[in-house]
Amino acid sequence: MQISSFEKSEVVVDHVRGGLAEWCFVDTKEYRARFADIDRVLRYFEDKTKGKRLPRRSDVVPSELKDVLPDICFMAPVFDPAGVIEDITVQLMGTNVVSFYGEMTGKSVFEHPSSQIGQRILASMTKAIRDREPVTTFANSLSDEKSHLQVSVLYIPMAENGKDIDRFFMHVGVYRKIHD
Repeated sequence: MQISSFEKSEVVVDHVRGGLAEWCFVDTKEYRARFADIDRVLRYFEDKTKGKRLPRRSDVVPSELKDVLPDICFMAPVFDPAGVIEDITVQLMGTNVVSFYGEMTGKSVFEHPSSQIGQRILASMTKAIRDREPVTTFANSLSDEKSHLQVSVLYIPMAENGKDIDRFFMHVGVYRKIHD
């Protein structure tokens, strides 16, 4: 899939959504009200930034996030000269995330055996960069191989210089489907 610009991100999102069964963006405010972990992470960054700037890596103090550390990731988009995401590097994965996705630290998300994972992350980061605000996604199955699990991911864009988004803090919630 070739992306020519961020302005065409809706085309990317629609293409990816069409290829990923039961995957979508969800209203972050609604999810925040329903899931304590998402509210906790959003409040943490709001307290750090006072809502006046994008968070920086230095805002994250691991001892202040002990309860959610197993469920987080840091990932960095790699941009081409035109400002288009051409790759995404996994910088850190919490232990719970590793247990579901496998260890990917230091690798491209596109190296994951399930191509759906990289496509979902690309579409989510593209939207968060365009909107310059957190994005939340939901998938009714983790992947074709793990269809018994559901996942929600909160993507928080970060900018070390306060302007250019250069990494993402992500909270990943994986849940077993409850069957009747």
